[in-house]
Amino acid sequence: KTDAGLYTCDIGTDVAKSKVSVQEKPTEVTKQLEDKTSAVGQDISLSCELSKPDVSIRWYKDGKAIRKSQKYDLHQEGTRAILIIRDSTIKDS
Repeated sequence: KTDAGLYTCDIGTDVAKSKVSVQEKPTEVTKQLEDKTSAVGQDISLSCELSKPDVSIRWYKDGKAIRKSQKYDLHQEGTRAILIIRDSTIKDS
């Protein structure tokens, strides 16, 4: 049940009306990504926290979209978004 709708205050001789709409708060990043330094060949894990679970997320590197592959593992655990960069190389910097 939603609280949105038309509310009225009726005193018999007059009526006051109010149209109420309720909007969901936008999702926000509540914990930012942290800078990482890694040795070549190691996996690197990046994660951020969001204000809501199960939000559609896109990861990017230098403006280019990252897709799940042998190189990149992308997943979510509740409000946590995680990117794992497998077998890091200098090119991943």
